[in-house]
Amino acid sequence: MSSDFQKLRLVDVHLFSSLYDALHRGEPVEFRPRIRQGIGIIYELFGIEVPEERARAYYERGLLEVAGEISFPLCTVCRTVCLHVVLKCPECNSRNIEKRELMIHYDCGYTGRFEEFQTNSLGVYRCPKCGKEMKRVGIDYGRPGFGFTCIDCKAVFQVPLVEIECEKGHVNRIQQLELRKCPVYRLSEEARRISEVFSIVETMARRLEALGLDVATFTRITGSSGVIYTVPIYVRGDPSLVIEIAPERITDETYPILMTLKAADIPNSTMVIVLPASFRPELEKIFNPEKIRIIKVDDISSSVDRIIGEIARIIGVVSHERH
Repeated sequence: MSSDFQKLRLVDVHLFSSLYDALHRGEPVEFRPRIRQGIGIIYELFGIEVPEERARAYYERGLLEVAGEISFPLCTVCRTVCLHVVLKCPECNSRNIEKRELMIHYDCGYTGRFEEFQTNSLGVYRCPKCGKEMKRVGIDYGRPGFGFTCIDCKAVFQVPLVEIECEKGHVNRIQQLELRKCPVYRLSEEARRISEVFSIVETMARRLEALGLDVATFTRITGSSGVIYTVPIYVRGDPSLVIEIAPERITDETYPILMTLKAADIPNSTMVIVLPASFRPELEKIFNPEKIRIIKVDDISSSVDRIIGEIARIIGVVSHERH
């Protein structure tokens, strides 16, 4: 398995496990496009940045749906969205400009930097052009606020020339830029159906706590790869137990691979996966038996007693094997 393939699979695992946490909070979740310089359009999926192609793949798989659109400007030459603003002197096109507070002498019309007019006397200013003393704001002089001065040609101006430059050095005027629309995604109804496991998770957690175990629900665990996973049930111990409940609709051919990668990535832990009885036996062979234990039930809601018993047995077996 290539490292690129494994990395993509770990992102898949992270998204699937994080769905539990997002739906558990009951908050609306949107994935908005952003620009990452040097990369282009990216989406943040529960703390992990992925390229737009990856987000589109989740949309095509039915996990996300389009909630709206955002427009980004494009370079008219190379079509990239990686742009930055360039400010220039409107007189000589120099980029060597400074932002300063300005002052204007009404009598001679000279406009310059505030520092040019200052004197040693408080509240008294002197025009550097004509030398006349100024004391009354609004009568002798005005302070229009901040503006810009050009270091090269000494021009003073309030509005610089604004241009847009792309990462490849192409320069565009704002009026020339074209726009590209990118979708804003949110969790689909298909993803929200996964919420059916929440009540089961809470019930199982209470039962495990009654056994004296240190249990956390929908907690975030950092894997050895740096990926942060949301774990439905986490039983702290040596080793700890990661308990996953697999809804019927996501137990396809990729699921065993995803869970195997996740189990291998979370340090000092054993994973327990509660599978529906309909899960195909040939796919179970993909699971790594050294890191993953399987519990298969016909109906999760009516099988909590059996699941808790199996988990307690697994904890005993794993602890025995450990020591």
